[in-house]
Amino acid sequence: MKKKRLPKNLKIILACSLMLFFVLACYILGVNFYVILSQEKNILTVEEASRLDRIDYVLVLGCGVNEDGTPSRMLAERLKMGAEVFKNQNGASLLLTGDNSGERYNELATMKSVSLENGIAENDITVDDFGFSTYESICNAKKNFGAKRIIIITQPYHISRALYIAEKLGVEAYGVTAYLPFYPQQIVWSLREVLARNKDFLLCALG
Repeated sequence: MKKKRLPKNLKIILACSLMLFFVLACYILGVNFYVILSQEKNILTVEEASRLDRIDYVLVLGCGVNEDGTPSRMLAERLKMGAEVFKNQNGASLLLTGDNSGERYNELATMKSVSLENGIAENDITVDDFGFSTYESICNAKKNFGAKRIIIITQPYHISRALYIAEKLGVEAYGVTAYLPFYPQQIVWSLREVLARNKDFLLCALG
């Protein structure tokens, strides 16, 4: 019995599709690693960050809040590190940015409350109510709050993108990473971050 061969046109379509997929995958991974590697020099330890001067803001990026209004573990770690870094800075403000778009969902209220509990005075806290994305948070820091030199606080998987955005927006930025134990959804977040880096890479290029 003769084996059925694929039509020549179908072979060409399949070959082109595979080639396109390969090129697209290379592009996505290339952008991903470019964003990460380009910002390695700007990721500091707490001690290194304490030696910086003329910092305008220690910027804590928001993330999930539990239904009872308490911070998610990830957010709690960001706020803890933000308070630690802020206490080693003179003349800076703690800038909290996140999502408060829902009547029953308000990252900012939680972030401010926890920051006060972490020993930050209320007059040292600045709140950005419109930080609905990483890009918007950093853009707002520059346009609405006059930030020129900042320290960004977030987890390791997220910090490179935030620093890359800041650089492209003309903000001098350094990053200090919050503690990152294994979170249940970490694999999903890390995969999503690959696409997010590509999205913001294009946004910065077009903006």
